[in-house]
This record gives sequence, C-alpha cells and structure tokens, in this order.
Amino acid sequence: MDEIARFLAEHPPFSLLPSEQLPSLARQLRIEYFPANHDILLQNGAPAAFLYIVRRGTVDLLRTIDTRSELLNTLGEGEVFGYVSLIRSGPPIVTVRTRTETLAYLLPAVVFQQLRAAVPAFEQFFARSLVERLAAGRPPQLHADPVLFQTRLRDMLRRAVVCVAPETTVRVAAQVMREQQVSCLIIDLPPYGVLDTASGIVTDRDLRNRVIAEGLSLDTPVAAVMSAPLLSLPAASLAFEAFTLMLERGIHHLAVVEHGLIVGLVTHTDILRRQSRSSLFLPQRLERAQNSADLRHYAEQVTEMAGALLDSGARSADLGRLVAVAHDALHVRILRDAEAKLGAPPCRYAWLVLGSEGRCEQTLRTDQDNALVFADDAPPEADTYFASLAEAVIGASIAVGFPRCPGDYMASNARWRQPLAVWRGYFQQWIDVPDAQALLSAAIFFDYRQIYGELDAAAALRPIVARAANKGIFLAHMARAALEHAAPLNFFRQFALREHAGRRGLLDLKLGGTGPIVALARLFALEAGVEATNTGERLQRAGGHSNLDANSAEELSAAFELISVLRVRHQFKLLRQGHAPDNLVPVAELSNLERRSLKEALLVVDRVQRGVEALFGGAGPSDLSASC
Repeated sequence: MDEIARFLAEHPPFSLLPSEQLPSLARQLRIEYFPANHDILLQNGAPAAFLYIVRRGTVDLLRTIDTRSELLNTLGEGEVFGYVSLIRSGPPIVTVRTRTETLAYLLPAVVFQQLRAAVPAFEQFFARSLVERLAAGRPPQLHADPVLFQTRLRDMLRRAVVCVAPETTVRVAAQVMREQQVSCLIIDLPPYGVLDTASGIVTDRDLRNRVIAEGLSLDTPVAAVMSAPLLSLPAASLAFEAFTLMLERGIHHLAVVEHGLIVGLVTHTDILRRQSRSSLFLPQRLERAQNSADLRHYAEQVTEMAGALLDSGARSADLGRLVAVAHDALHVRILRDAEAKLGAPPCRYAWLVLGSEGRCEQTLRTDQDNALVFADDAPPEADTYFASLAEAVIGASIAVGFPRCPGDYMASNARWRQPLAVWRGYFQQWIDVPDAQALLSAAIFFDYRQIYGELDAAAALRPIVARAANKGIFLAHMARAALEHAAPLNFFRQFALREHAGRRGLLDLKLGGTGPIVALARLFALEAGVEATNTGERLQRAGGHSNLDANSAEELSAAFELISVLRVRHQFKLLRQGHAPDNLVPVAELSNLERRSLKEALLVVDRVQRGVEALFGGAGPSDLSASC
C-alpha cells in the first residue's frame, strides 16, 4: 500500500490531497488488469462505477459520430478517466479502449464523490476548463518575486495625491510641492481627484526642464508645462503591469484609479525601492551608455532580466511585451546615434521590426528582421542616406548581440528599403498573387510594428492588409501555410519524438508548437480584419469574429502561453549552462503534469489545424470547438 500511496502522491488530482490521507485511500482502491483492445467503458453505455487511474499501459478515448470512429486522446500512466460519467451520473460520452495490456486502479464512485465534497482542490481539478488545466501546467515559480507578481498597486500607496487647478502658476505649484513634501502634483479641475481627459501631472523634473531651463516666467500656468493625459492603471493591477507600462511609455509616475477616482500615485522608485533586482534599472543604464560595449551590456541585462522574471512566474506574454519595450529603446538609441553621425535624415521615414519582434514575442536576442520605409517625396540623395543609415544600424545591432538575418530580411537589403508607394505595391501584390515567395513575405511583413520615425508607415499600410479579409484565394493559401507543420503527435495521439545530434526524445516546440499557433492566429486575424500583430491579441480579437470560435481562441491562447513558457525555460536553461539555445525540448525534462498539459495543448493545435484543413481545403465545414 505504501507503493500505491507514493504513486498517487505523484499524480494529480491525488497529489492535491493531504499526504496523510493517501495510505487510507490506497486501501480503498481495486486493482484490475485489462487485456489489449478491451473496451472498459462504452460511449452511451452503462454509467461508470469507478474512477479509473492508469497504473501501466495506454488507453484510447474514442468518439463515434454516425459510423465514423475518431481517436480523441490517448492516456498513459497516472492519468484518469470515467469522471465525466461519474459527475453527470450518466452514460460515458466516449469509448475507452485499451491499446496495450493495462493495469488500473479503480476508485469506487462513492469514495470519489466523498472526496469531491470534502476537498475543494480535488473538486476543482475536475471542474476546471481546458484553459484552466493548461494554465495549471506551466512550470512552477523558482524564485517568486513578492513585489512584481503579488503586490497590488493599492497596497503600494503611501499618501493621498495633491491636486491643483490648471490655472495655478508655476510659482504657486512649486510652493505647494515644497509645503506638501511631494515630487509631483496632479493637475485637475474641481471636483479634484476624478480622472478625466483634462487630468495631467507636473513633476519637479518638469519644473527644472520645462520652466527654469527654458526661461519661462514663474507666472506660467502649470497646464502649459504639465504632461497629459494622465496615464493610470486600476488599483487591483500588479506592480509588474505598472513597471512595464512605465518602461513602455518612458514615464516615472503612474496614477492609481479605483471607481473613477485617483486614489494615489505609484512611482518607478516605489517599485525599485521594494526589491533589489538590479536589472530593473534598465532605463538609467541605457541613458548612461557611452559606447557599443555599454549597449551590449544593456542588451545582456535585458536577457538577464527576462530570465529572472521567468523564474519569478511571469507569463510569456508579459515577458515578450517587456523585452520588446527594452529592445525597442535600444534600437531607437542605435537609430539616433546613427542619425547623429550621418546628419538629419533628408525626409520622413519609418523603421519597422518584423517577425517575433514585431509580434512582441521575442525573449532572447534572435536574428534581425527589419525594414525601412521613407516618404514618396524623398529627394534623390535619400536612397544613399538611408542605405548608410541601415548599414550603420544593422552593424551596431550585430555588435550588441542581434545576429544578421540569414534570409536577409533587413533594411540593409535595398529591396526592404523603399518609398511608401513601393511598399504599398509589395503588400497588394502579396495578397493578389499569393505564390510561395509572396506567402513567406506576407508571413514576415504582416507582423510588422513601427518603433521609430516621423512617417506613419504603420497606419498607411494597415488598410492594404485589411483587404486580405475579402481575398478568399489568399486566405486559402495562408491556411495551407498554417498547416505546413503539424503538432508533434503521432497517429495514436502520443508525442512524436525526434532525434538530433545524438540527443533523443526531443520535441521541437517552435516548429510544431508555437509556430503553428502563430500562423493560425495570423490567418484568423486576417480573416477578421484584426489589426493586432501579437498572437494572443489576434486570437482574443478574432475569436468569434472569424471561422475560429471564441472558446477555441481561448484554448489556443492558453496553449500558446504554456508551450512558449516551456520553450523559453528550456532556452534559458541552455544559456545558463553555456550552450546555444534551441527549441528541442527533451520530454524527460518535463514533469508529469507538464507532459500531460503539453499534450493537451498540442491536441488543441491539432484539432484547430484539422478544422482549418476542412474549412479551407474544400472538405466542407468543421466544428473547431469539438471537445477533445
């Protein structure tokens, strides 16, 4: 019985029970052997009398529609079945058939129901949706950060805000700041403290830089020097969200709002003071950087910060956003340094980042993907100037750790450094004539994001991308591209493992995991006319507004988050061991829960891909939301 209790302790939902309860539970189990190809439960047959726990062997879950039988899933050691029938007190919704000789533990229905009633965590395990199960499968926090991921903004507030009217003079505002011993004031109309479009903020730095340094009169109204609109977050937001927004917008103060009222301010210093992670001082380090070595050190600290935040429990989506903000700041610095050396640009232009960087999904410094768009009225010398600018920026980016793109999708390539009119033609041509090269280009460039420049190329190109929603042939080709790499599951719904350089038991979590989801999200976003490029945002906005239903969109998003975290964790592990990061994750590296959750995530990908194949491949409609 001790051996059975130990087995239960290693597998959910029994691992959720108090350890002292497991020996008693083990004594209530029946042990039963089933030969291969034996039906344990029948779809629409007699209700289950037990919860079945697979001890050894594998069983298939089969669903019959009309006369066609479909394999939904395969369960192995430690996995359970029969609970849907037990919870509903009705017939099974699937047939459970052994594929191999199988040994199972059988928990009587009455004991199962007693555990559900007595242990909330046990009950929640069976009540959770697929999305919740995938979220539970992410790696545990290694070094939980109590400030960034557990502290709510309302718990960081130290005092009430001090407000003055917009017509208050700079002189009076400075006196109020001195008397109240504050470094900033909220500029607001009575009744004070209500957040609206007229709200702004003035800081002691503003008084130095915008008043004294500019020689303005002390009788100047504060409204003339305030920053507006006032940026804010709800009081229930986490410190991590505040830190990311501050870094993203280059601000040091953030209003905290509850029920429409400004209840306080949180500063960058408030967050830094509460913890010691030096990598959070990134903005100051970038400002002080003097040369390429300093910029490379900054880039390395961004990577260090991302790894530390991953260990602290950050979501992959949040990590991607934060790293994008930090990398954007670095690229903008490089662009400005190049402009300083070459002189002012001869016309307006835009610098675009593409691929994973354009989607805000880059965690490590990967290959550069970028492009340059300049104004149609550019003078003749523009091409020479921008060629030099692109070479300088690409070279500086290589020096700080961003490798050259092997496919040459960079602004240093004259093809990807063109006037806006040429870019409009590119985008339209890719949609109208979707050959293989056009589809590859669309997959890269339609994930664009503008990070610098006075020419609003992003807005100018957006309407052309939106036309794809009405281009059935183009969407069909994009759909086929989204099916090019299948989820790494074999016919029996088990992991399809691969070998590489003498390593066995590997899963490519990019090629068969995040990659297909990115492609599917792009497809449905184009179909729905969604402008977002981030995969999570695309799924959220396209779900229910395209051939992807809202539930499947939510499940795909949860699958993307889980697979991304497992992939990035593996990459950081390799980095810390002094190896080059890759996407080949050894299954043996995963816990039992992670393996189970990963398989569920890949089954979601497989199901949606099969639905897309039916929808766009001429096989008729398909139910993308069919339960697995």
